[in-house]
Amino acid sequence: MKALLSTCLLFGLFSPGSPIQCEVDHSIRTLSKRSTYLKTCDPEFDACRVLVIEATWSGKTVRTVKKSCTKSESCVPGPVFMHLDNGLRETGYSTCCPTDGCNSEVPALPTWNETQNGFWCPSCSVKYPEPCKREIIRCQGSANKCFFRVIGPIIHMGCATESFCNNSVQTGITITDSLGVLLSSQHVECVPAHRG
Repeated sequence: MKALLSTCLLFGLFSPGSPIQCEVDHSIRTLSKRSTYLKTCDPEFDACRVLVIEATWSGKTVRTVKKSCTKSESCVPGPVFMHLDNGLRETGYSTCCPTDGCNSEVPALPTWNETQNGFWCPSCSVKYPEPCKREIIRCQGSANKCFFRVIGPIIHMGCATESFCNNSVQTGITITDSLGVLLSSQHVECVPAHRG
């Protein structure tokens, strides 16, 4: 009888209805100053996410990490790339996992592929109300989407991967031209890049 009761209690602790626990950020900071804790996620979340992004512009680099609870159906794992004609580029990687505390490790950044791939997009980076002077940028590596991103007064257009488009909408991380980190809701639209 004791064994049956122990088995029932143990099953209850690890049943699919139990909330997952994920490592989450107190706030977004650079890797050297990251501060995280283990959080019991709300019931609608069934996975843990970690997204690392490194932005480079004018010889400066900043790296940020976002750890959070997420829904497995909204997870788009894999490399994250975008670049603009002014030299701003973001390289990142996103992972999701289904067990408690599984997002403690920060994934390695993928290598940036600078080979032009035959696609192009309009590109600009401005602060509203400055007009967007659209230049043409040749896409590189696996970037096959043109993106338009608005976060606060900042407008970005350029080439991106599909995973950048999906992860940008869900994470709310934007790295500005001055390499500051913004956290807020943002509007991102992506369309297939132009060929030729």
